[in-house]
This record gives sequence, C-alpha cells and structure tokens, in this order.
Amino acid sequence: MRIEAIAPGDIIKTSIGGRQIYGEVLEITDQRVHFHPITHAAGYRHATARQIIGHWRKAGRRRSAGGEDARPEAQPPDQLALRINQ
Repeated sequence: MRIEAIAPGDIIKTSIGGRQIYGEVLEITDQRVHFHPITHAAGYRHATARQIIGHWRKAGRRRSAGGEDARPEAQPPDQLALRINQ
C-alpha cells in the first residue's frame, strides 16, 4: 500500500507477525506509520507500507453548497402550521 494516501486520524488494518491489528494513525515518519491500536492488547505501534492491508480515510460531513455562511430558507407560516381539525 502507498503511504502517501494515509493521513493522521485515518484507520488502518495491519498484518504484523500473523496478527491483524486495527489502529488510528498518529503520524508518518521515515516510511513508517505510527498508530494507536484499537485493541490495547496489541504490542505493535508502527507498521511499514508492506504490513498495511487496509485503509479507511477519516471524512467529515460534506458542506452545503453555500458554504459555512449559508442559512436555511425561512419556511412560510402556512407550511409550518399543523392543522388537525379543519
């Protein structure tokens, strides 16, 4: 796997010593990915590109088309009124 696509905050799956370990990426230095394992019983804290077998990118909510300053349109009072007995 290519390390260039991995960023801090992403989730990776590694295969080290016959064990598969999931972890959150902390940093990438010297072609090694340092991560915080999700299971604390795992003794490994870094992996090379060859040891990474899965990668999930951290993604947030998509922004609306208007950007951060966009406000929702005001609804007309007729639409907001709930009339049960007419």
